[in-house]
Amino acid sequence: MVREAAALILVRDSSNGLQVCMLRRVATSSFAAGAFVFPGGAVDEADHELAISSCCFYQQQTDFKILACKVAALRETLEEAGILAANANKAGVVNNTLRHQLHEGELSFETLLIERAASLDLDSVMFYDHWITPEGAPKRFDTRFFLSKAPVNHDIVHDNKETDSSCWAAPEDILSLYEQGEVKLMPVTHVQLKRLSKFKSSDEVFDFAKTQQNIPVTEPIINFGKEGKPVSVTIDLNEGVVEYPVFQKRA
Repeated sequence: MVREAAALILVRDSSNGLQVCMLRRVATSSFAAGAFVFPGGAVDEADHELAISSCCFYQQQTDFKILACKVAALRETLEEAGILAANANKAGVVNNTLRHQLHEGELSFETLLIERAASLDLDSVMFYDHWITPEGAPKRFDTRFFLSKAPVNHDIVHDNKETDSSCWAAPEDILSLYEQGEVKLMPVTHVQLKRLSKFKSSDEVFDFAKTQQNIPVTEPIINFGKEGKPVSVTIDLNEGVVEYPVFQKRA
């Protein structure tokens, strides 16, 4: 079964250049355990309903699946990182109590937005990339990646449930730590960070993203060894064909 999912590449500008929001998944996670990832998760039916409610506004997008994925990416970012991105009420901050209730399913995202007098500007969330987990993987997701600029002065607060560490980091710094064996990255995250490392500012990223039309689906292929165990994945990218070792959990 392939499950619909969405992830948010949340970026901001710093005195040292572009930074991206990164979270480390807990070692006990059933997916990407111990890896640094972008906030994201499965798309729920409530995300589809919220996307066409009065809590969301948009002019540029008529694909309702994309709209629901944008809502899911924003919801997951609030749950996992404590940041409500794309909020038209830029001063609005969600307290930890409401965030916890949302995470536990005790409060709907729509109710939270209403209580905080918030609304989601879905035009400020840009569809950026689309990947499907390869056949043969224990869990498969059809994931759309989105870009959004972080609200000013809102810092990351990981949830200590699904994630146990968080940071704002320059893409090249995370890539360097990966090369040194200091952090774990899924292949898709590594690819996105390499692309982001070419840009000096969030405006540059968005200017590039605006030029992308008819975003293709990237579908990695698992390569199996002699014993029938997966050993690597091959990915056909616009930049060329690349190969990564199969992701291993953090020791």
